[in-house]
Amino acid sequence: MSKVLKNALVLEKDFSLKKHTLYIENDRIADFAMGEVEDLDGMLIMPGLVNTHTHAAMTLFRGIAEDVDLNEWLFKYIFPREDKLTEKDIYIGSLVGFMEMVKNGITTFVDMYFYEDAIAQAAKDIGIRGIVARGLADTDGKGEKKLLLAEEFIKKHKDDLLVKGGFGPHALYTCSTDYFKEIIDVSKNYDLPITFHLLESPDERDNFKREVGIEPVEFLDSIGAFGKNTIIAHGTHLNDDELRLISKRGSTLSYNPTSNAKLGNGIAPIKKAVEVGVNVTLGTDSAASNNSLDIFSEMKFGPLLQRAKFHDPKILKLEEIFKMGTSNARKVLPFDVGTLESGMLADLIVVDIGNVSMVPKENMLANIVYAFDTASIKRVMIGGKWVYDGEFLTVDGKKVIEDFEKAYSDLNASL
Repeated sequence: MSKVLKNALVLEKDFSLKKHTLYIENDRIADFAMGEVEDLDGMLIMPGLVNTHTHAAMTLFRGIAEDVDLNEWLFKYIFPREDKLTEKDIYIGSLVGFMEMVKNGITTFVDMYFYEDAIAQAAKDIGIRGIVARGLADTDGKGEKKLLLAEEFIKKHKDDLLVKGGFGPHALYTCSTDYFKEIIDVSKNYDLPITFHLLESPDERDNFKREVGIEPVEFLDSIGAFGKNTIIAHGTHLNDDELRLISKRGSTLSYNPTSNAKLGNGIAPIKKAVEVGVNVTLGTDSAASNNSLDIFSEMKFGPLLQRAKFHDPKILKLEEIFKMGTSNARKVLPFDVGTLESGMLADLIVVDIGNVSMVPKENMLANIVYAFDTASIKRVMIGGKWVYDGEFLTVDGKKVIEDFEKAYSDLNASL
């Protein structure tokens, strides 16, 4: 269905603000369209944000593992609970995760988890766009089955306009080297993202080198793991030479500043990554390690960490930061997202610029990056359809929360 959004203040690709009419034809922005006319009364339209690393269903683990390091967080708190998760749990946890993302202006995600059919159904029920990458590990001896399931899911969603599959080898410490290589080889048959955790914590490099005998990045490059479809999650301890290699290979680095800081894993080398030309995007990681799913907060906190570390207030300009949360993701995702140009997908958010966090209005981009209050988000459109307008239009939000609280209680009672 076509829509005409008139009297809108539109954030253009060049970051200028122009008051004009935005036309929507089916699921895309158009030069002109005839359809339902809506008067936005001077509110701001901006591109929806992209979360390039998350585990949506882990809303079920929010707050259960505080003040611990990554190793204890994973092996004492997270993995034992994941062993208890049912497909229904994953569905309801993902629903809540996607609701939080949409409410916070995220219209596209990259998720890595299991029971991918449940995640995809939750995404479709909400109306959010994204990549559902099957989380892959072979520590339980079931790696081959998981890889087959990943391929089945990818084939099933090949022509899906909203949700597509991908490959998610969890990490070098949960995948054997042979299994990781097999995943990479299979992934080359599909033009879809492959994403994995890499050098997130301080000890990963030494542990891998001690066990395998070579550097982790050297191994991954030898099996062809870095390519234009690769999303590296975290990369907190990548060195300068490794960043140059990743840039040369055309891979994307998903910067997860809040999760990295909260677990005490360090500050990713984003200053150097940008200098050598790495495509950098933003991710929240999970609600268990963040604890929120809010790319606006990552847009603010991420560059502030870089400036504090290097004592330099000029690191990362406003435009660079905003691109990390929006258009940079288009280089690695099979979706036309991140800007409001004609022909792009109509994934956008409507913001009340009368909100106290948005005034004065002279430098709107600075307000968006450094002062944004997600309460100023009034409406969210994905694929030309309104999915949020102060309340969720696609699901019964109250019922979802009730179901979630029961799933959370039942899960913890089973431990």
